[in-house]
Amino acid sequence: MPSSVLISGASRGLGLATARELAVRGYRVFAGVRASGALPADTGAGEVLLDVTSQSSVDEAVRRVGRKAGGIDVLINNAGLHAFGALEAADEARFRELLDVNLLGAWRLTRAVLPDMRTRGSGHILMVSSLSGLVGLPADGQYAASKFALEGMSESLALEVQRFGVRVTLLDAGPYDTDMLHRDVSALHHLSYSRHGAAYEPLHRALLTQKRSGEPPQSAAGIIASVVDDPPDRLRIPIGPVAEQVFASLEIDRGERARRVALEAASVGWWMRGEEPE
Repeated sequence: MPSSVLISGASRGLGLATARELAVRGYRVFAGVRASGALPADTGAGEVLLDVTSQSSVDEAVRRVGRKAGGIDVLINNAGLHAFGALEAADEARFRELLDVNLLGAWRLTRAVLPDMRTRGSGHILMVSSLSGLVGLPADGQYAASKFALEGMSESLALEVQRFGVRVTLLDAGPYDTDMLHRDVSALHHLSYSRHGAAYEPLHRALLTQKRSGEPPQSAAGIIASVVDDPPDRLRIPIGPVAEQVFASLEIDRGERARRVALEAASVGWWMRGEEPE
């Protein structure tokens, strides 16, 4: 069983629930937080200052965990932001921030842990994605853009690092009852008076005021912990009953079909086999 796990965005929500679940299962968990003291005392994990938008913070967090645990066996890229609203009404600064956290933050942290994983010939990188990385919903385009990009990046990464004994898993989560699910209705006022938001007010209002519900994050944490316990061969794992339904309805590729197509198109089967170029 892998002994050390680093989770980004672990001060609340799904990240916190996953840290608790893995700690109960006997893993040595390091919970990445942006502010000292943000981690509840009963989590069972060690707190690590980690801002995924800062390469220096990422590098220091990875070094610190490496010194304490002798290496990172499992990385869970969980840190994420959400932005609501029609794309025409999107604020560019917020959009850039979202991409910086959801996509580039995962890339920074992955890049930082890979050298040691490659040297040891083992490791598991989990990307917390979303059904929004498979289906673009109205008023969710900014978040969808970040998650669609994360899905594609992870597909490429999985083919690149398998040679070194490193696994990659995409966790496509359905709706869970975390703070990301509870949209702030005050956003409606801001969007209504933004440069282009008024045209979309009926859509925004309908989406923000409809009743929403989701599974408790502990349920998703249990599934994620099971993936850590027993890493699957499949790239893409649905998390929760809604995700299972979407996968079935859309016949979502778990990773096998895309892998075959990619290897044929790129003609790099030799790389996957650990051989020299043919």
